[in-house]
Amino acid sequence: MGTLVKKRLPTARLGWGVVFGLMLLVVSSAGAPARAAAHVGTLVPASVMARLAAISHRGLLVTLPPNNVLMNTIAGGLVHPNHPEIVYVGADYCPYCAALRWPLILALLRFGSLHGLEYMRSSSTDVFADTATFSFYHVHYQSSLINFSGYETATRTGQPLVTPPHAVRSLFNTYDAPPFAVDAGAIPFLYLNGHYIISGSPVYPAILHGDNWSGILAALGQPANPIFQKIIPEANLLTAAFCQGMAHPPRMVCSSPGVMIARRFLPKS
Repeated sequence: MGTLVKKRLPTARLGWGVVFGLMLLVVSSAGAPARAAAHVGTLVPASVMARLAAISHRGLLVTLPPNNVLMNTIAGGLVHPNHPEIVYVGADYCPYCAALRWPLILALLRFGSLHGLEYMRSSSTDVFADTATFSFYHVHYQSSLINFSGYETATRTGQPLVTPPHAVRSLFNTYDAPPFAVDAGAIPFLYLNGHYIISGSPVYPAILHGDNWSGILAALGQPANPIFQKIIPEANLLTAAFCQGMAHPPRMVCSSPGVMIARRFLPKS
């Protein structure tokens, strides 16, 4: 089946007026190899969650600087005085969302636990087809330090999935647009407690393309691997952003060598 033309940038475009009726990006996985769809939509087992958590915590010692700081400063929105409000808006079909979820998950696991995380692949007909990733569709995040909400607005075949609440749509419309972002209505979109936003993915999906979850997890344990060198420093940068605004930032995380290096790359207002 055919697809509409998509932007070849670190984003896909999302317009609230049409996304839940006529998706700006219509994708289909019809005819995709069975191997690409394997595991998609199934719950990530506890053993893999434990492995992600171990990778996350080892990454705190990695002092490589982030490669691509696709982050801008803002002032306002949903701000919690003690527990940073982290809001993600994306879609399962989006390969750039697929890439961003890897460092985002690693950063979140440093402050709490994710329940309901599912295996996912990006669209079979988009650029970087079938990028191995996860979905926040059924996720519940437990943390005494961070409030996280993740919204997957469409399936990997472009069907409507979740309508974010009004407050989140207001954040998206306000901050996922110039002058804060290059393009209006782009995903993935990440809001970081009234301090920063990310519009697009600082991790280019090409480094993950063609790999499966096991291969990516293995690469995240190999310091010479490009996947390690892109994702771990980005997880540290996100962690540094999360630590901003915490009433009592955990020293073992927020003062770790990797996060202290990454903090230098946070944009200045």
